[in-house]
Amino acid sequence: MTGRAHRRGAALLAALLGLAPTALRAEDRAGDPGHSEAPVLRLRDELPDETRVHVDVEIPPEDAVIADSACGVFVAGRARALRGEAHRFDVAIVLDSSRSTIEPAEADIDSDGEIGVATLLPVGSTFEMACTDPGDSILAAEVAAARELMRGLDPRSTRVALVTFAGDVPGDGRWSFLAKPFAKLFASSPAVTLEPLSSDYSRIERALEAVASSEPEGGTNMAAGVDLATAELLSPPGGQAESRPDSHKLAFFFTDGWPTLPHDARDEAANVREVLLAAERASASGVRVHSFAIGREALAGPVATLELAQVTGGLFTPVRHPADLALVVGEVSFANLESVALRNRTTDRDAESFRLTADGTWAGFVRVAPGANQIEVHARASDGAEATRALTVTTAPGGREPALPPDWVAVRNALLEECLASVKALRLEAERARAEQLRRLLREEIERERARARERAAEQRKQLQLDVDEESGPTGP
Repeated sequence: MTGRAHRRGAALLAALLGLAPTALRAEDRAGDPGHSEAPVLRLRDELPDETRVHVDVEIPPEDAVIADSACGVFVAGRARALRGEAHRFDVAIVLDSSRSTIEPAEADIDSDGEIGVATLLPVGSTFEMACTDPGDSILAAEVAAARELMRGLDPRSTRVALVTFAGDVPGDGRWSFLAKPFAKLFASSPAVTLEPLSSDYSRIERALEAVASSEPEGGTNMAAGVDLATAELLSPPGGQAESRPDSHKLAFFFTDGWPTLPHDARDEAANVREVLLAAERASASGVRVHSFAIGREALAGPVATLELAQVTGGLFTPVRHPADLALVVGEVSFANLESVALRNRTTDRDAESFRLTADGTWAGFVRVAPGANQIEVHARASDGAEATRALTVTTAPGGREPALPPDWVAVRNALLEECLASVKALRLEAERARAEQLRRLLREEIERERARARERAAEQRKQLQLDVDEESGPTGP
């Protein structure tokens, strides 16, 4: 950002912390049990501009003697690319719950064997768009992406908050879902914190379930969603979450449209400017926003979501098909890592089941030979810095699997199911090739959409006479 944008954002920060008229916390919350925080780790004797890659192996311990299994040995840990920063993250997941997200995602999001389609339902004397299977709506695709983002995140280092945004449409007094969880808040506030920052991921899952069971309503007040997410990440005095000034603060912002509030929907320029102001406030507070524009409408007018990412230093991701959202969300890493690889140097084989999550947590199964095996983990940062960690494990008939901390049990079980399925089907390599091809095609499509979105955004700037700062830098990494 330029100095002008920083000064402007700093001047507006006071307004951000007084969000009571436009942003509301969910009411009936139980106290969050102790946050099982990991100690803050800092690299010593490090230049501020020098990236250091840190690799930790937590499972199994060095020189462990274990029994082999059909999938091999479970190995897990964390990797970070740091410039002297702390190893902790605070993440806000921001979901668009406006009326348009009730439309079908054109895929079987809930895996029930049926694909929901668009339909019209009578409401009074009019008809409203709906989806024959609510589990296949755009909102359901957002929830699925949020769950995919959280899979494998480490609660010792990463706290998560859940925010939704919509907004009352002037003259529209119909709120058909007031009996749903949290819904009484939606009618009076364009943005709602369903869960504040927490390391108890089960709370976030329950809130996501509530979102999935609620009927979307209202307009699209993007600015309110950004502002409330920023407030949650700052953890101001009086909030339920402990303030962590040294943590990385990020928001994952999902929307299927363009801003239609807080001003009249016909005043598009005014509503876009509100999003840009909210982006400047977030940037002045050290919050980086990764934005996702979902579907045709969002990509037809992308200037707000594109600039939201650009102003805050985040990544803008266009997703033409809502069903692809859960797949592409995993491409965004906030640990500054390009890749992590797990390999058995003794057998010269890579891990067959492996997962790397956005916060740098990694885990996988690697096949082993009888006796001693040298396991190697190699991490590469986005700027090319690298680090390798090696350990020796020995397989023997009398060995036992190391006891797993509770945080790793679900990760191991998910990877084990994946591995066993591939063993039975004998098609792991083919599945990998297809998945990589799909990711490659999606990445190519995203790059094309980014270019088109920039062109359309430039046209929108001229049409709406927006004062957008062009010196903020590129949107992508």
